Amino acid sequence: MKKILLIISSCFLMMACSEEFLNRQPEDALSPGAFYKNQAQVKASLVGCYKVLQSIYNQTDFPLVPELMSDDGKDRFRTDVWQTFKKTNADSRINIWVNNYKMIANVNTLLGVIETYKAKDAAEEKQILAYKSEAMFLRALAYFNLVRIYGDVPLVSKSFTDLNTAFGIGRTPVAEVYSKLIVPDLEFAAANALKKSELKGEEARASKGAALTMLGKVYLTLNNHAKAAEVLKRLVEDNEAGTYALLPNYQDVFSSTNKFHAESIFEVNFNVAAGQPSYWFRWVNNDVGLIWGVSGATNLLVEHNLMREFVNSGESIRYKTTVDSGYIASSTIPIQAWVIKHCPPPAQLKPFNNTGTDNNWVVTRYADALLMYAEALLALGRKEDAAKYVNMVRVRGKVPPITAAGLDLDAILHERRMELAFEGHRYFDLVRTGKAIPVITKALMTPLDYDTNIAISGPISEEQLILPIPVAEIEKDQTLPQNSGY
Repeated sequence: MKKILLIISSCFLMMACSEEFLNRQPEDALSPGAFYKNQAQVKASLVGCYKVLQSIYNQTDFPLVPELMSDDGKDRFRTDVWQTFKKTNADSRINIWVNNYKMIANVNTLLGVIETYKAKDAAEEKQILAYKSEAMFLRALAYFNLVRIYGDVPLVSKSFTDLNTAFGIGRTPVAEVYSKLIVPDLEFAAANALKKSELKGEEARASKGAALTMLGKVYLTLNNHAKAAEVLKRLVEDNEAGTYALLPNYQDVFSSTNKFHAESIFEVNFNVAAGQPSYWFRWVNNDVGLIWGVSGATNLLVEHNLMREFVNSGESIRYKTTVDSGYIASSTIPIQAWVIKHCPPPAQLKPFNNTGTDNNWVVTRYADALLMYAEALLALGRKEDAAKYVNMVRVRGKVPPITAAGLDLDAILHERRMELAFEGHRYFDLVRTGKAIPVITKALMTPLDYDTNIAISGPISEEQLILPIPVAEIEKDQTLPQNSGY
């Protein structure tokens, strides 16, 4: 068999470079020179880029860690290093680094080949341009994940045919990663990706709507509210990416039998029949789950302060769709709330424990976009317009509309918490708005209901807001200095 030199740098991936590995073509790792003779083969390679998303957004890594670091999630006794912000350099969650860089490497390989690909006609050229747009979206998403988790990271935008040249790049400042890659890649995708309506039967692909939404989120993260409003207007008001809408019933948003609906903008597809199941439900369980027959319980439970905010705000539908709880008389903590979004009903947990589920991971949806647009408009002084979009979300959730006079950033963050809890947004919302330290510190130091263990003695450290660079990567490349505080 022809020897294939994988483009994924050993600097970035924790995998063995054995002869056996170099001579095979994994479905989620691309190699230069393979499968690029026609449009179908280019598409097959793009699928390899998408495949890595299932590793990034499944179980213990990217979905779980930010939830534990927010004021929504906890471990049972509130002593986990993620929640108490007492991480050491051993707590890097290397798979977040590995899998996002694997997707980046795959994209870089694909883009390098696309640059020399000659389309046979205009129709094929349009499809190849769409594939390029999707690949650039995925690369931008991976870097967006990385800079929010680790801070400065190596910026790699081309493939390496010689692995030795992959070392010595060092860490690129966050601002430069945004300006040189994340923003340009998303702008290209927003200009050239297909609309969702053009992806019938292939809705897991990144559309123009996904690119616009993620670009708007990036601009909000950069505190560029004018650009965020400009981009999100193209999605929400101008319908440049086609028509999106809130589903009438909040409960229907998360059904495994209702994927890629009108509210869906970008979701990671999981499919049991295809051998690609999700086991997310195992990691958001508790002792009740053990009773129902779920292994791997007590990893991510629900903070009582979140439940109190649901109750005190008159929430019913969104509360009951997000959280369930159970009383266990023999347990050290008798009432343990757990996440039921993206999860099967309790009575079905035992059979799914063996097979996994078809529940997709929703990276972003229209409610997220509406609330981001409202936030950008609010920052620009357009409170009446902002209230309109907040109230679209509130009314669907069966809670009273808010007045423009009562709308401020805290009100929008509250609405985002109620609407988007345990969808991967809360922690990053707090960090980008400068509220992470006061809000999370207060949550950790305020005894409430059964959350009585106080594991910190003062404000959490700003250095702890990001994770340490994986030690294994530093040992391989001395140009990667460790984050301050680790």
